[in-house]
Amino acid sequence: MHDGNMQTLLAVTAALLVIVVAAQVCGRIAVKVGQPAVVGEMVSGILLGPTALGAFAPGFSGYVFSEATKPTLYVIAMVGLSLYMFLVGLEHEHHPASRREAVLPVVLAAAGLLCPLLAGGAAALYLEADFRPEGVSLPLFVLFVGGALAVTAFPMLARVLQERGMVHTDFGGVATRAAAIDDALAWCVLAVVGALAVHGNVLDSWKTIVPAAGFAVAAFLILPRIFRKPMTRAVREGHVDDRLLVALLGLVLAAAWFTDYIGIYSVFGGFICGVALPRVRGFSALLNARLLQAVRCLFLPVFFAFSGLNTDLTGALNADYLAALGVVFAAAFVSKAIASLGVLRAFRWGWGESVAMGGLMNARGLMILIFINIGLAIGVLEERLFSILVLIAVLTTAVAMPFYRLHFTPTREQDARDRWAARHSPADPDRRFLQAAATG
Repeated sequence: MHDGNMQTLLAVTAALLVIVVAAQVCGRIAVKVGQPAVVGEMVSGILLGPTALGAFAPGFSGYVFSEATKPTLYVIAMVGLSLYMFLVGLEHEHHPASRREAVLPVVLAAAGLLCPLLAGGAAALYLEADFRPEGVSLPLFVLFVGGALAVTAFPMLARVLQERGMVHTDFGGVATRAAAIDDALAWCVLAVVGALAVHGNVLDSWKTIVPAAGFAVAAFLILPRIFRKPMTRAVREGHVDDRLLVALLGLVLAAAWFTDYIGIYSVFGGFICGVALPRVRGFSALLNARLLQAVRCLFLPVFFAFSGLNTDLTGALNADYLAALGVVFAAAFVSKAIASLGVLRAFRWGWGESVAMGGLMNARGLMILIFINIGLAIGVLEERLFSILVLIAVLTTAVAMPFYRLHFTPTREQDARDRWAARHSPADPDRRFLQAAATG
């Protein structure tokens, strides 16, 4: 092995060790103080960047996160994100249990998209003089910032409800479905932004949008025909064999390559394939058993670290930066909260549940980090606003559980479970929504 390759291998291995340990330590600390692990993992990425490690140990930071190691870490992070978004897509239900149960989540998701789009757009107009990159049109900048604030961390939200036994409740069903729809709509916004950024104008963006739409249609038409039988067999046998696993991994990688090639970024390929696969009860849990731990414990921390390397908060303690952070946080938090409160109150839900929903729908977690990293890569976001939005990811995710707990004490959670169980006999079909989601 050449000396250069050996040095890169040593540096990348050291970087991975530092990243995984930091994510685990910070994640455990977050759980100890009542936060989801993802909050600590996001903070670990910031600490490994120029904000902390780069400032206090520049020599070590320069070694493990050198210009030679960053491309390798980037590839690892992107492959991991494609796999993660595939697993997220696989958890999306195609149809709710009844038409009546579909109305509220759709209305909540629509409000949860529209209000942050408008509020984020207003914030972008306020910030554009100082934060809009040169060459990026104002409408594109406004649309991107609004779209970033519209995201909800569906996987994290659903995992929290799963862990608290709230998935099979009225509250949990509405929250998970609304978050899933909200995320899907926000990714559509990002796909449009990406197409516009790549081609520079609306007329030429069809060169990306048409192939992307064709890919999605083909996936929904073809993948169920190919994979339903092997997925059903896997559930019957109780495990996902190597042949099926390799086929799915190959599918995700091919889809990631194609969507990146046409200009809408690799994570879309994995997500679309996950959503398009047939719904075979029990398969998701089997596949998660083989993939999810590796994705969560290795690949996602690398992504958090890569985001942290682009986040420099050393100059954050100045009036202009703090004012911009305050404006964006207010737009992000208030818009989601008002959307949730307004919709649930209109549907005659109580104030407590409405406040709890507003808190959970504000959790943006990993989803907004993916969103803004794409924005940074395609040039519609510059590093100072990127750093602000990283803080928004941490802050809005951190406030989610305190607002949820304002209403849902353990007693009220049990009451919600009892009310749901009283209306659904054991003979009814299992209304599984998310059994093993990752962090979000």
